[in-house]
Amino acid sequence: MRVIGLIVLLGLAWLWGWADGLREAKLVWRGAPLELSPPPLWDGRELWLPVVHLERLGLTLEVHAHAVRLPHIPADQPSAYVPVEAKREHLSIPLRDLVRRLGGYTRWDEATQTLSASARLHELRLEFPLLHLKTSLPVAWRAFALENPTRLVIDLLGCVLPEVPIPLPEPSGTISAVRIGQYDPHTVRIVLETHAPHATPDSGVHNEWQVALAPLTPVVETTPANSPESASAASTPLPEPFRLPTLRRNAQGAVQLTLPIPEGARPRVQFLENPLRVAIDVPGYLPEAIEQLVDDPSLFVRAMRAVPQDGGLVRLVLELARSLSVQVLPGTTSLTVNLRLPRNAGGKLSQKVIVIDPGHGGTQAGARWREGNTVIEEKTIVLAISKHIAELLAREGATVILTRAEDKTLGLYERTALANSAGAHFFISIHCDSNPRPNSASGTTIYYHRDDADSRALGQAILNEIVKVSGLPSRGVRSDTTLYQNGLAVLRTSQMPAVLIEVGFINHAKDRAKLVDPAFQKRVAEAIVRGLKAHVEGR
Repeated sequence: MRVIGLIVLLGLAWLWGWADGLREAKLVWRGAPLELSPPPLWDGRELWLPVVHLERLGLTLEVHAHAVRLPHIPADQPSAYVPVEAKREHLSIPLRDLVRRLGGYTRWDEATQTLSASARLHELRLEFPLLHLKTSLPVAWRAFALENPTRLVIDLLGCVLPEVPIPLPEPSGTISAVRIGQYDPHTVRIVLETHAPHATPDSGVHNEWQVALAPLTPVVETTPANSPESASAASTPLPEPFRLPTLRRNAQGAVQLTLPIPEGARPRVQFLENPLRVAIDVPGYLPEAIEQLVDDPSLFVRAMRAVPQDGGLVRLVLELARSLSVQVLPGTTSLTVNLRLPRNAGGKLSQKVIVIDPGHGGTQAGARWREGNTVIEEKTIVLAISKHIAELLAREGATVILTRAEDKTLGLYERTALANSAGAHFFISIHCDSNPRPNSASGTTIYYHRDDADSRALGQAILNEIVKVSGLPSRGVRSDTTLYQNGLAVLRTSQMPAVLIEVGFINHAKDRAKLVDPAFQKRVAEAIVRGLKAHVEGR
């Protein structure tokens, strides 16, 4: 009887493990095995990974109840969504399918019941002194130096070479040769032969990054003449540390700072809010973060900070004392940053003429959302917000013009013609956002025209206040050329600083619940007025 009972138990175990065609499996990611509980399951062709483990993979994905959205694929394409299925009580995603859509590579090892997932190397570009790398998935990379001959080695862990070989960069600067190969099944190795010592880059996890190859300045270590080590003393290459720049006020009232950069470098600039900041990434060496407070209010900056970044880069952060027109002008060997008061800023808000433009209207409903028999329309929401703004501005003593105060149709060029003819100081257009896939995007975006630094400053000041009260994420202040090559008509044709505010997404449940709430509409209107007042009066 005991033997029969054991057979029954073994049979039940077999049925649990195999009746559904699934087997527990292992996963190798970025060249290293992952310990996962609950484990992935293999069905003979596909590895089903519980979605609770997706965060461990370091991928930028939008997880929904029935699918995972791939943000790099347009939302209106079916390939942008990978279906999620229940496997042994856990929502799981087909990992091989996901990796394939992201441009990666997978290999199944039957003997060890292991799936190895790897990125493919997409780009290797040398623009001395920067080496640009791009892979289909994030990889763990590390760099180290070798001598005789002098070489810089960069290993990409969890990466394979592309099926079609990519062109190798031409030698440039102190780089005399570039080699690339599959060092082992999980590692791509890049070797740069150099004529001069270089700063050894750090390591990190990225799928698109830069490695700075700025040559080092040798520093000679001296020892006393009678020291036994004096005969073998050698020069030790040490990088020149990054230094915070000096702020100078010029005759035109602008504040300038200059950063030395290697020839050919392309600094990255970001404009951030809460608090207002400008962040600039440049090649450089910095062992630890440094900070300097600025006490002189005429210099427009409260503090400067420098923080080391991966890949031999340094991030310079300027914390602004107020909204400013910021121009970043890269030169051959240096970068100049100009800070000045934006056009029409200064003075009092009560002295300004402001045009508030509720988007759409009349036959142009704008974005719409239907819930049963109820239709929610953009034109109604933005008119309510705009009326609140107009009322609050009037209390401040400003001259306010609404392009429409009721539900009527109005052409795009009529709106800006009204503002231009009135000699308005600012034009603010209010909208709600939408996209093809409901619940896939959330938050507030503010647009300005092309590279208009004055309008960008206005947008930053307003967004800085909205994010404090909205409970919605910030999607940043963006150029309208990210939407259309020629930008947005109401911004392009405005003769004054102008912004278009997408308050939230009408087709996102969280955003929509807020957008239709009168209390939220009032809070956003108050925030817009506070931002505008801070922009004008510098508070």
